[in-house]
Amino acid sequence: MSHQDAYISDIVVVTTDEGGKQIDDTLTRLKSEGMEVQNVDKDQGVIEGSCPVAKVKTLDHLPGVSYVRSVFTYIADYPPGDPRDLDGQEETMHESD
Repeated sequence: MSHQDAYISDIVVVTTDEGGKQIDDTLTRLKSEGMEVQNVDKDQGVIEGSCPVAKVKTLDHLPGVSYVRSVFTYIADYPPGDPRDLDGQEETMHESD
């Protein structure tokens, strides 16, 4: 059975903050909009992470963001019990089916 709980993009965010002076404020904004951050390079003003595809445009328009590059997009299927699981428990097939 095909499950599609979310469309996720791995992204690179380039900030307008050269030298990392205000990158913490930008990080807070990005996280509040749903970005999961994996790496921060304060010297280069670059933040790597992932977010729902629908949020990429929103993140691109936040203060402190120069641009957002979507590197890879995929379908996420979260396991039953995970709060992000939208399709619930998978039906099990029996030998008689």
